[in-house]
Amino acid sequence: MVKDPLRGQADSIGDRAVVERTGRGRAEWFDLLDAAGAPTWGHAAIARWLTTEHAVDGWWAQSVTVAYEQARGLRAPGQRPDGTFEASVSRAMDAAPEACQAWFLEEERRGRWLDVVPELRGVSRTIRWTWTDGTRVTTSFQPLPQGRTRITVTHHGLPDGEVLADLKGYWSARLDALRELLAG
Repeated sequence: MVKDPLRGQADSIGDRAVVERTGRGRAEWFDLLDAAGAPTWGHAAIARWLTTEHAVDGWWAQSVTVAYEQARGLRAPGQRPDGTFEASVSRAMDAAPEACQAWFLEEERRGRWLDVVPELRGVSRTIRWTWTDGTRVTTSFQPLPQGRTRITVTHHGLPDGEVLADLKGYWSARLDALRELLAG
């Protein structure tokens, strides 16, 4: 099954999980938000209202807020509150985080799976690059059981949603190529 690269937040997280974590389903939250006047508030104010007025956990408040904004046409899938877009792709790898990071930081290794030479901006728990078009790329490495790692690449600062599907496809192919190298 091929995932839709432009699927909305509600397509990613089931309503049952929303009910279990927040006490209400999306439809009920959306009705409450509409009645309160939320379409004119902006992202931060909606999320703050959910946490302060209804004691919704911060992560879940963000989730409900994004779903609401998308459902009401206030935000497109992949769009950030500032109006820019970002594409994010994750893959689980059969290698420890340090081994995975080496394939991002060492030029010779990186050249075997990535066909672009980005500018390194910083390394901490993440690796941050400036891409050749001036956009930013952040990569995180989450340890998984049995010595595996989830790599998440997020391409930030995209001016519109037109490139999202292409970038998600690009990063999916690049991470799949890296996975093959790590397995080999």
